[in-house]
Amino acid sequence: MARLAAQDDESVTLYTQPGHQPLIELMPSVKWGGDPRKVVSPFDRVLAFDQGSQSLLKSLRLRARHRQLLTRASVYIRWYHRLLFHSCRSENLNEIYVARYYYNLVGGPASDAFAPPKLRTPPPNWMQPEASGTNAVVINPASGWERKSWTNEGWRTVIRSVLAMGLGPVFVSSGTSEWHLRMAREICDGFPASQVRNLAGLTTLRGYLSLLSQSIITITVDGAASHISQAFGRPTVVLFGPSKTQMWHHESAQNRVIHASEFSAESLPPATFIPPDRVVEEIKKALSAA
Repeated sequence: MARLAAQDDESVTLYTQPGHQPLIELMPSVKWGGDPRKVVSPFDRVLAFDQGSQSLLKSLRLRARHRQLLTRASVYIRWYHRLLFHSCRSENLNEIYVARYYYNLVGGPASDAFAPPKLRTPPPNWMQPEASGTNAVVINPASGWERKSWTNEGWRTVIRSVLAMGLGPVFVSSGTSEWHLRMAREICDGFPASQVRNLAGLTTLRGYLSLLSQSIITITVDGAASHISQAFGRPTVVLFGPSKTQMWHHESAQNRVIHASEFSAESLPPATFIPPDRVVEEIKKALSAA
C-alpha cells in the first residue's frame, strides 16, 4: 500500500472485510473504501490481491481504467481471470517474505528499498480499561490453526519468568473458538488476576490493536498478533511450527523467531518441540534490543 501511494502521490483506497476497518484506519497512506457498490467515480487502476470470489466481486464493482490481478503463483490464474482483468501477474512465492513478495509485484522504481509494514498508534479512546497497563506483556497462544499451538505448561513457565523479571501485568488474548478459550483459561489458571489477566474473546479489534501497540513485548505463535505487534514497532517473539519463517516473519534484533525444526528432525514439526528456556532467552534478547 505504501509503495502504491508513493507512485501516485495520493492515498490508496482499500476494500476488504468490514470488520477490518479499524486496522485500515491505522495504515499510513491508506483510506477505508467502504461499500464498493456505492462508488461512482472511476479509479485509474484497481488491483486485486486475491483470486477468490469475494475479491473478484469487489474489484469488478469498481469502475477502473486498468484492472490487475496479483497472485502468489501462476497456478491460481484461470482462463476467466484473463477475461476479467487487463493483466494478471504472479511469480513463484517460494521462500520470500509475503509482504516483500507483493511489494515487488506491484512494481515501481528498482531503487525503492523494501521496509516492513508500519501502523500508526491507535487513538487513546480505543483503549479498553481492562486491557491496559504499564510494562504490559501480551501473550497470544493461539492462531486459526491449532497445530501451530505451543504447550499450556510452556506458556505458564514463560509467564512465571516474565513476572520474575518485574514485567507485567501479563495479558493472555485469543479468538473466540472454544479451543482458544479453553487454552487461555488453562494458561491463566492459578495466577493472581492482578498479575495475569485472561482477555480471551473479550477485546474489540480497536481494544486489541491498542493493547498490542502499548505492550512492552508480545510473545505469540505464528499469526496476526506477530505481524501487528511488529508493525507497531514493539519487541516480539514468535514461535513457529508447521509454517515457514521465511514467508511469515521479518526478523530483526527486537523481532525474534524460534522454529521447532531446531529441535526436531521433521521439516515442519509442531511448535510443541520448542523448550521454554529458549523462549525466555529470546524474550531477553528482544527486550535488550528495543
